[in-house]
Amino acid sequence: MPNKGHDVISGALTPPPPPPPVVVEDAYQPLPTDNFVAVVAERDVTIVGGDTYIWVVGPDGQRHRHFYAHGDHRAEVFHRQEELHRVMANHGGHLPDHPVVAHPPLGHPGGPSPTVAAAHGAPKPGAGPTPIAHAVIPNKPGPAAKPAPKDPKKS
Repeated sequence: MPNKGHDVISGALTPPPPPPPVVVEDAYQPLPTDNFVAVVAERDVTIVGGDTYIWVVGPDGQRHRHFYAHGDHRAEVFHRQEELHRVMANHGGHLPDHPVVAHPPLGHPGGPSPTVAAAHGAPKPGAGPTPIAHAVIPNKPGPAAKPAPKDPKKS
């Protein structure tokens, strides 16, 4: 006959399974050099005359030198390359053609609560990955200012 007291105690002492890993999409602000930086090899980032250049193969099949920045910015180029690779991993291997705002995950600090998110059509936590829809919101003018009330004493 099983020892019921032992089962209850061991069940209470067993830690819960760890939560699933949190995936947060990186913010992305496009830069003119991103297409070069995303694919550049270390040997193709050079310093010439004190400035950083990236060598790329142009449409003509020839290597061309593109200015990156004044000074030695090689470490910055490779840091940006790592960021771009993370963004590309979340966008089917391509860079988005528009800025992307990082969103805190559902149910985490700074993110929407599961109740609020469900009210807006978001899936419940643990329901699996959700594709991120990126919307472009046009600039809208604010409400028109109301004219100041006239003072009847000054009429």
